[in-house]
Amino acid sequence: MAKKLFLILILAVCCVGSVCAQERKGKNREQMMKELWDFRLKFLAQEMELQDDQKDRFFELYNEMCEKRRDCMREAWRLERKVKKSDQASESDYEAAAEAMNRAKAEDAAIEKSYDEKFSQFLSQKQIYKMKTAENEFRKKMQEMRKKKGHGRK
Repeated sequence: MAKKLFLILILAVCCVGSVCAQERKGKNREQMMKELWDFRLKFLAQEMELQDDQKDRFFELYNEMCEKRRDCMREAWRLERKVKKSDQASESDYEAAAEAMNRAKAEDAAIEKSYDEKFSQFLSQKQIYKMKTAENEFRKKMQEMRKKKGHGRK
């Protein structure tokens, strides 16, 4: 376990160092996000112990799933930002944001479940489980790094 955490830490430090160096060289945000996404995919593949014949299919399906999940969350995020930024938000604004968040979470769960079925056609249940835990681990590490860099979200 300690060896695994050490590897994750090394990978995260390398990724952050790479992103910071690229910012200084003038690379745009889009390129940095693509590189971070590629790093995420490699991390998941490693944690899931994907075989070479599984990787391409997984990456394609995972990208598709994540795009659908982002699409379903966009409106909820927009409304959430709107009420957070507004000193004049009404009760109905808060209600609309809360309802949108609830709808988006339900839709997100349905998307995730449908893709679990698609993944199970070529991945073991153990690999699907590892995907979910690795996603959470990756997200936590990114949040920790943002906080250390002073870019933490409130």
